[in-house]
Amino acid sequence: MKYFLRLTEFRLRLARFFSIALFAMCFARAGYLCLFQVEFLHSRARQQHMLQVSAPPERASIVDRNGQILALTLEAADVYIRPAKFKPQTAPLVAEALQISPELVRQRADVSAPFVWLGRNVPRTEAAKLASLRLEGVGTEPARRRVYPMGPLAGQVLGTVGVDLEGLAGLELKYDRFLRVNGQSSISERDARGRRMKRQLQQPARNGSGGFRLQLTLDATLQRFTEASLKKGVERSRALQGLALVLDPQSGEVLALAHYPEFDPNHRRDASRPNARPRAVTDPFEPGSTMKAFTVAAGLEEGVIAPEDRLYCDRGRYRVGNRVIRDHGRYEWLSIADVLRHSSNICSAKIGEKLGAERLHAALTRFGFDRITSVDLPGEKTYPLRPWSKWARIQLVTTSFGQGVAVTPMQLAVAYAALANGGQLVRPYVVKRATGPDGAVVFENRPQVVGRATTPEVAATLSRFLEGVVESGTGKEAQIRGVRVAGKTGTAQKVEIGSGRYSTRDRIASFIGFFPVESPRFVILVIIDTPRTATYGGVVAAPVFREIGEFAADHFGLRAALGPQPLPPPPLPSGAPSLRRASWTAEEASRGMPSFLGLGLREALQQAQTAGWEVEVSGWGFVTKQDPPPGSLAAPNRKLRLTLAPPASG
Repeated sequence: MKYFLRLTEFRLRLARFFSIALFAMCFARAGYLCLFQVEFLHSRARQQHMLQVSAPPERASIVDRNGQILALTLEAADVYIRPAKFKPQTAPLVAEALQISPELVRQRADVSAPFVWLGRNVPRTEAAKLASLRLEGVGTEPARRRVYPMGPLAGQVLGTVGVDLEGLAGLELKYDRFLRVNGQSSISERDARGRRMKRQLQQPARNGSGGFRLQLTLDATLQRFTEASLKKGVERSRALQGLALVLDPQSGEVLALAHYPEFDPNHRRDASRPNARPRAVTDPFEPGSTMKAFTVAAGLEEGVIAPEDRLYCDRGRYRVGNRVIRDHGRYEWLSIADVLRHSSNICSAKIGEKLGAERLHAALTRFGFDRITSVDLPGEKTYPLRPWSKWARIQLVTTSFGQGVAVTPMQLAVAYAALANGGQLVRPYVVKRATGPDGAVVFENRPQVVGRATTPEVAATLSRFLEGVVESGTGKEAQIRGVRVAGKTGTAQKVEIGSGRYSTRDRIASFIGFFPVESPRFVILVIIDTPRTATYGGVVAAPVFREIGEFAADHFGLRAALGPQPLPPPPLPSGAPSLRRASWTAEEASRGMPSFLGLGLREALQQAQTAGWEVEVSGWGFVTKQDPPPGSLAAPNRKLRLTLAPPASG
């Protein structure tokens, strides 16, 4: 008995010792955790009990120069399916809510994955309709979608975004770092099974909120009219495609940039198609006769020709080695102004030969044809000129009138802007500025001169010569009533894919010009690719230029600033002979000069040239004086000088 008591006492003491030791260890561990593991335990607790939910990223809006919204972000939803819980018989209900086919729903659900997306960036109305059905195995997550409220307006310029609102093309890609805005995030408490219990805290966006804005230089109203005029011109000529560009020659701001066929960035799946890219900066073309202005400018600047010189045009045929250069007319002697007015290939070639390969190459380089324009659109390409030392004579000749040279439409527009603004090469840009939520400017493009293409004197001379092209040359269809216009037509043969030869049928018709000549505010380029009704730029592209130019002049108040516009002449007294007969025959003209008094410029030129007169024009408005005067004998050289003036106001 005594032994048993001692054994029991020993066991109790041993149990007490181990108990005290165990509690001591627990207290020591607790003290260690409280003193040395506080931050670690807090972090683990937050990970286990709190869930940070990131809201979908936002994206700044894009507006035109006047604040009209071109792109914005709206709330949406991403729809998902859990195949293990989804009931196939509910597929028609899901399909009806999302406006898709039941077969697509069943196909997405028939996988072994635990989770699959059924739709991304689904509009809120469709997502709400689906949520109201409370279908098992179908759920939604908040998202945002990019919307372009004006549809295809400037679609190639704006570009498009991916499902996570990352920029994929156009300005959306180029300015992605300014447009992407991190959305808000929330912290929610969750239970042991990971289910959300309640939202506790909102964290602000790191880069601000939806108040960011990207403002363009484009004018939405002018852009819409430019696209409509281009579409009409392409369809009227039954062409493959077309392009039109409106540029401010003083600042480099792109006021409108239209492509046809159009591209609607709301349909992201079409972004891989060729008509989705901004062809004005990515696709080259042969400029044709629009290049002759730079050949003449180089000749004047280098002193190999003078404005008053006359060149012999070999009656329309000029042999270069085993090749023959042809003109559209059998011209003999032409002044330098007439070389551009009649678009003589032969005389342009002779100016190029006077310059030589090195000086012509240097001149084209000064006008920017050897490098990109650095316009703020992605994908810009350049097609450098071949080194002048490798030019054969035929290459020198053809380059002089724009054949065998590849340029982009933006390069050509910037080069003509240099002729318009006095010889300065400017950098074009499409984005004016980016602003933050408080209106502060985050980024801004400013006018930038990147070089001098030619002297102010040569630029002024070329402007005068190009004005003659529009007044009485190949560009008469580009005349804008009440505004002095300078410009040049272009008709270039297309290279056949595969053979590398020039097509005998396919052409690229173009017209580029600027106005008003005395203080240019607009450079407009129109390109019509492969027209079928006619092939000449003066017939196909110039009328589109005129339509866009007239609208731009009125939209920006240009013609109003120039004063009252010419009104039609007063009606003739009854019994008076008509001054508006369709034309005069050469036989009638030989009996005495007909009267052109009171006629508008276009009608007077048409009637005089039909009768075989070579016309010189000064002024604008209606004919107030002619030399030789009406009724006098015709001049032996068949030259007619017309003086025009606007009607007296008041």
